[in-house]
Order: sequence, then structure tokens, then C-alpha cells
Amino acid sequence: MTAYQNRGYLEEDYRLFHLRDSEPLSEIDYHYHEFHKVLLFVSGSVSYVIEGKHYPLNGGDVVLVPRGCVHKPEVGVSTPYERYVLYLYPGFLHSPDECPLDTCFALAEKRYSHILRLPQEKCATLQEQFCALDSAIAQERADAFGASLLAKTLVIQLLIALARASLSEPESPPAVYDDLIVRALQLVNDALAGDVRAEKLAEKLYVSKYHLMRRFKAETGYTLHQYVTNKRMLFARDLIARGTPPTDACFGCGFGDYSAFARAYKKQFGRPPRGG
Repeated sequence: MTAYQNRGYLEEDYRLFHLRDSEPLSEIDYHYHEFHKVLLFVSGSVSYVIEGKHYPLNGGDVVLVPRGCVHKPEVGVSTPYERYVLYLYPGFLHSPDECPLDTCFALAEKRYSHILRLPQEKCATLQEQFCALDSAIAQERADAFGASLLAKTLVIQLLIALARASLSEPESPPAVYDDLIVRALQLVNDALAGDVRAEKLAEKLYVSKYHLMRRFKAETGYTLHQYVTNKRMLFARDLIARGTPPTDACFGCGFGDYSAFARAYKKQFGRPPRGG
């Protein structure tokens, strides 16, 4: 694979799927979304790879994928793969500072840990919440009175439950990963506006540039340059959405040349960088 891609579209504030695949899925490439994703794993033989870490899943695990995080599932063939998947538009999560609804995603990124493994009773409660939301959305499609408001309320309740679970600092489930690559990913994400060229990263990690680049591609499926460019573009778009002039966003996300930035931005998002 020479590139990773943005997959899926979201035109609503949120969208829920309850999926059960009895037949083996074809291999899914590394990809990212421009929205947040919550997956409640019900059953199957599945590992989730997120930002260089491989997480074997247990029934009841919650997978938190903040937007822009590169990921893919690795699905076995032994049992049906069942899960609930909730897509969330980032703008829907804007809320007062005292109760940010994106708390679970912010903590997942801060801790570099994307799985919540909760006690059995909390898992059961969470699955009930997903079932209730699924039912409310079905009522909304049937134009039942108050169904839209009920569904929105249930989404907010679910996000509060996930935030509380994240804030309780549950024990992180074991993950399989290459320590060198995870440290490289952390360096990139902590200093997007700085110098994150392969040479500088390799120097900080005490390895050769070529060794780092080979390992990065082998472990993540994409090149270091592709990863850095994608993260910078998403960061720049967030800056522009918050009112930062495109020129300032260019330099604020680590680009040294505006024309190169504008070309990369248009290639990624299909339009030139502009506010408003």
C-alpha cells in the first residue's frame, strides 16, 4: 500500500450502525475518517490497529477512534463479527467547557490508548444504551413524535457515559506494538508545527533515517511523509475553522511555503484553504 485514504462520509450530526458479518470480510486497508468513531465490540475474532498499536478485542470493549487517526480492523474467520459503530460529527460535540462531549476522544489521543475495557456490568449498561439509541433512530425514520430529540439525548447520554468511563482511568488492555514506531508517532503528534523530518526524528530516536522509514512503513502501511502531511492538513483545517487566516494556518501547522501548503490542502480536501 502506498497511501492511506479518507473513508466514509457523514452528512448528519451522528450515524449509528449495528453490523453482524457472518462471512469473512475482505482485508481493509489503513484509513482515517474526518469524524469521530466509537465501536462497541460484541463478538468475533478481531484486533484493531490504531496509530501503530494492535489491540486484540474482547467482547464489550469500546474502541475510540478520534478523527484523523489512522486505523484498520484485522478480522479473523472463526466467528461472526458483530459490533455497533457510531459516527460523530466533531461540530456536534461542541459544548460548554465544563462538559466537553469529546472528552473520551481527547483522552484517547492524550494517553495514546484507544480501548476502554470496562467491568461486565458497565459493559451491559453500555450495550443497552446502544440498543436504545438504535431503537430511537428507527423511530425517527418512522417519523414518531419526539424521536429525533430522544435520539439526540441518548447520544449525549452515551458520550457522557464514555467520558466518565475514560476519566475513571480504566486499566489499559494489552497492546502489541513496535516501541520505536509508537515513539515516532508520539513525537510527530506532539510537534506538528516543528521539525518532524525523518532525519530529526531518527536523531531523537537514535536510529538511522532509513531504518526508521522502513520500519514505519512496515508497521503502519504508509510512509512517514504521508502521515505527517495528513496530520498537518487536518490540523490546518481545524485552525482555519476556528478563524485563523489560511496564511497563519500554513505556518502554524509546520509548512514553510504557502503555495505548497495550498496545493496539498486542495488535494486533500478538494478546495483551497479559506476561512468562513
